[in-house]
Amino acid sequence: MTSLRGPVLIVEDDPDIRESLQSYLELHGYTVRAASHGKEALELLGKTPRPAVMVLDMTLPVMDGHRVLTTRKGNDAMRQIPVIILSAAMAGMNPRDRALYAANYGVAAFLGKPADPRQLLEAVERHGLREEGSSAGAPG
Repeated sequence: MTSLRGPVLIVEDDPDIRESLQSYLELHGYTVRAASHGKEALELLGKTPRPAVMVLDMTLPVMDGHRVLTTRKGNDAMRQIPVIILSAAMAGMNPRDRALYAANYGVAAFLGKPADPRQLLEAVERHGLREEGSSAGAPG
């Protein structure tokens, strides 16, 4: 495991899923912050050290994942943080719609639920190590 620039932010309203993902990532040496709804996620995105990557459920109380992405898109600092969507509904989208959504909202990856912990770990390692300032759509 290579160390990330900052913690992994897990945004998940189901406490069992949130805690199991957090434990799994911590077991692999990652620092993890967790939020149970979108508003809390935005507060944590603004704190330092900024998260290196955000794992985002889309169906959340208070503020859903789509509103988190919309707010993030309008904030230069938050927009630099890669997002891995963890959602049964979004993973079921057809590939073209998923690609358009990813391009529009700067989503690095989509994972379905229930989450395969190894896929999550691989996605965190791949996208969390991306250099700050580069964008998901940039060649290179």
